[in-house]
Amino acid sequence: MDTDKTKMFEIMGKEQIFFVLKNALNDGTKFDLDKSFEVAEILIKNNAILVYYKPINRNKFVIYNDFAQLIGFIHGFLINDFESQNIYNIGIHADCGGNKEIYILSPIESAKAIASGNAIYWLKNSIVNEQITFPEETYLLVEGESELIVFPILFKSINIDIEQYKIKIYPYSKFNIKTMLSLLNHKNDTFFLLCDNDKEREISDLKREGLLSSNYHILKEGELEDYAEPSTIIEILKTFTPDITLTPEYIKYNRLRGLGTSKIIAKFYHEESIHNQNPSKPDVAKKIAKYWIMNGVPKEFKQVMNNVLESAPGKSLKK
Repeated sequence: MDTDKTKMFEIMGKEQIFFVLKNALNDGTKFDLDKSFEVAEILIKNNAILVYYKPINRNKFVIYNDFAQLIGFIHGFLINDFESQNIYNIGIHADCGGNKEIYILSPIESAKAIASGNAIYWLKNSIVNEQITFPEETYLLVEGESELIVFPILFKSINIDIEQYKIKIYPYSKFNIKTMLSLLNHKNDTFFLLCDNDKEREISDLKREGLLSSNYHILKEGELEDYAEPSTIIEILKTFTPDITLTPEYIKYNRLRGLGTSKIIAKFYHEESIHNQNPSKPDVAKKIAKYWIMNGVPKEFKQVMNNVLESAPGKSLKK
């Protein structure tokens, strides 16, 4: 059998296809999707295959990422069936509760575009109906869990309530960064990207493609933990492991070798302190943030907050 031309409707029939699709989406992580989806119904209506699901998160960015994944998956599954079944569109309906909904209808050519990663073409050539009223938001895109923990604490220390200022912080490592930026640009949403200094080439590529301008900052020292002095790191780690024998010289030496601080900590616990448990990055990051509040926030992090606040409602920090 030539699997490249396999027609699923001829092999399985409509009811079985919908059964398989629904179960595949409900167990999405088993089928190379980022998560599982609570799908209520799949049907064909008005020459479109329609999927009705209930999103876990009502945030519009998360919903649009859901749309991209669902449409891309369905396009790949039924790629050889659309013409023979007179299916011209793929539609996704998100039930957000409280009579609030958002849905997208994508022609097959648009679905093909998102399946190949072209989010801009997909969005420009799809129909979206948003009955949810979304406030204007500013997105701070950060690399991972440490920044996700630290920035709300730092903003709070300068009397900035990120919810009041409609600042949303997302760890982009959990998403496809190119798709994320394409969505934000298409919707004209304000965002600022913060990344470690190992992402310079990727940032250059994103700028060349027009997905970034000046709305980003590359941390000069490396990662967030690298902005804490060795003595500070040791002081923090002693709150978790009172008998730790880590020295400033060990941290400095490994930093010169190009290791990030979080990796240095993990390396020390693995090799020199095997009887103790390595504290989690978020727990260490939280204590770093509190230390900075008492002893001074690094200049780069103040500037990042300024850049975010310049785009959000309210006034920026005094320099």
